Amino acid sequence: MRLKLLLGFALSLIVVTGAKAQDVETGLNYTVTKISNPDRGEREVDGLVPGGDRENSYTWRMAMRGDEIYIATARNIASALVNMYGSQISAASGMSMDTFWALIDAFANGDIMRNDVNEGANIIAYNRKTGEFRVVWTGGPGEYQRMAVTFGDNVYFGSYSADQSIEQYILKLDKEGNFTKVYTTTGTTAMRANCVYDDHLFFASSDARTVVAEGDPEPLAKMAVIRKSNEDDTVWDLVADYKDFGKIPFDPIQASWAGCSFWELASHKGYIYATAPSTAGFVIFKGRPAQDGESANEYGWHWEEVAGPNNGINNPGLSNVTGGEPGTMRSLIGSVYEFNGELYAYNFDHAFGGLAQAFVGALQQLKGSDVKSSNYLEYMYNSLHNPQKVWKLNDATGKFVECRNFTKLMEGTTNEYVWRMGEYDGQLYISTMDAGIGYGYLTQLTNGSLLKMSKEEKATKIAYVSEAIKLLAAQKLSTKAEDLKTKLALVKMMLEAMIPSQADEDGQGKQIDLEKLQATITAVKTLVDIYLATLPGEDLSSKAILVVMTKVKETLQDLSDKIDLVGLEKYLYVNNRVKNDQWGFDLYRTSDGETFEVITQNGFNDKYNYGCPSFLATEEGLYIGTCNPFYGGQLYLLTNNTSETEMEKEVSKISQADVATDITTIYDADDANIYYDLNGHRLQGKPTQKGVYICNGMKVVVQ
Repeated sequence: MRLKLLLGFALSLIVVTGAKAQDVETGLNYTVTKISNPDRGEREVDGLVPGGDRENSYTWRMAMRGDEIYIATARNIASALVNMYGSQISAASGMSMDTFWALIDAFANGDIMRNDVNEGANIIAYNRKTGEFRVVWTGGPGEYQRMAVTFGDNVYFGSYSADQSIEQYILKLDKEGNFTKVYTTTGTTAMRANCVYDDHLFFASSDARTVVAEGDPEPLAKMAVIRKSNEDDTVWDLVADYKDFGKIPFDPIQASWAGCSFWELASHKGYIYATAPSTAGFVIFKGRPAQDGESANEYGWHWEEVAGPNNGINNPGLSNVTGGEPGTMRSLIGSVYEFNGELYAYNFDHAFGGLAQAFVGALQQLKGSDVKSSNYLEYMYNSLHNPQKVWKLNDATGKFVECRNFTKLMEGTTNEYVWRMGEYDGQLYISTMDAGIGYGYLTQLTNGSLLKMSKEEKATKIAYVSEAIKLLAAQKLSTKAEDLKTKLALVKMMLEAMIPSQADEDGQGKQIDLEKLQATITAVKTLVDIYLATLPGEDLSSKAILVVMTKVKETLQDLSDKIDLVGLEKYLYVNNRVKNDQWGFDLYRTSDGETFEVITQNGFNDKYNYGCPSFLATEEGLYIGTCNPFYGGQLYLLTNNTSETEMEKEVSKISQADVATDITTIYDADDANIYYDLNGHRLQGKPTQKGVYICNGMKVVVQ
């Protein structure tokens, strides 16, 4: 059997050599093909529909019925967030939105599209046979589609909105092609959590029908789990409400654009598992119809916390990072997913919150406000110290056990979410959201990205900076616009200095020497420490020495405060993470939660593909949807090149000696010290689990 596996492994190496032109990734036994606008590349308009629609930014979820795949999308997410923060800054400073957007263009080089009309998102149908994309539904202003699930003959969609005042709903697409809202509520931002349990469809969010019990404080969100009647799609019965979830420190994140009352549902071994966001770390509950001896709520269900701040066994949402504002050191959101009979949990940090705080702080600092980078970088700095994680539930002990090999993959990266899990062909796929592109805008003067720009891109950026300076000069602001204008002019001069000359097309220009800056910071801090340690005591006979030493100490301390050494160190930490990591979402797969194969770590060669939120397994392969709020979401198809049966048929035609030669040739050419398991799956680094592996064309036994 081992020989067959080895031969099959070798065959998989040979198969991928015939990749097609539109294939964007090939592995040992898989190919990834771009389906949406396959002729478009990085920084070109995409967005699913033919010809492209840059505002179709998120392929949030997918569901299939027959030959049609229905894609629930978000529209113009980046612009909506910028408008939200911009209106707040504009109101506080007197800056016009035109001026604010000019600053955003200078900051992001036009990567974020401006749209003042908050249009609703589309549901897009993709026909698997014809390859046709078409828009089949468009929501109202501010409405997005966060969830898609097939149940019976119908497809159901859950809405989302950054504005809590907008009514949320569940939308049904029947087999005749008609759309109907079958459930509506208020007091929440999303209808995203759902699962199938006991042959019923469940959603979880908030329910406006809930009546607060006399004497209870008004909950921030009327948390609810609801079940659809199988006889009437408009009847959704409560199986849980706010009283079932204890005195958890639930907070405004539930009612903000960042979150909602519940994040995910999954069915596992007779229970529904539900995750809820909280700044104290995400919480996981489980519930089922009450059994003998169990307490029951008024709906006949029993619910209990299985992970969270009030549970004695699990609190995976907390990390070992300390300091900062509430939520900066914790995993705010968690999700659950069942694979091969085991329940996995995974986490989500609030990257947008950290980026927004840093951008607003930097803008205030540029305007001359007394704001320190050590404060406005705190959220981002702490979040990057908290690597994203995956846990597996030990059903016997009730403990969520960390998958340490996955944590190692996340350490040192700019991944801020584990975004989605999906199953295909007996393997678990795990995707991320990579904040590198966003954090890269903040650190662009030092992370090397400006130096990699083409001359045309740099010229465009200079034009954006010039426009921002012009608009700032024309406005009378309540803050120091002149100071901001001067600093932007310096940025413009720096950009101009970095443009290669005609005689030096490959010139790299100049940038801040971060190593010297770090050395200076260290030297100043060392001097302060030395003088503090040698400062004479009061009993010293020479008071003059004491006076001089105290003055030196005060001078150095004042210099340290003005430089904001802590802020510089935080900036350097963020900068180095951004500079050294690949931008674009990561995608891995595993069969056991212990050994992980890398599919991509750069968003399928597109750094603007910062997230991967959707998977859909079909007979032709795994469909993968991306988040690209800059140039439009995209759709890919991952296919396994050979099945095990096909490989075994080919194995009989190849001798062991021939295969050994083929493997050695391939490995010696390109893959020294890269390990594979006997199924042909590439591993991340040297394996730690006992077993037989392939490295450099040889079988390796790990004891």
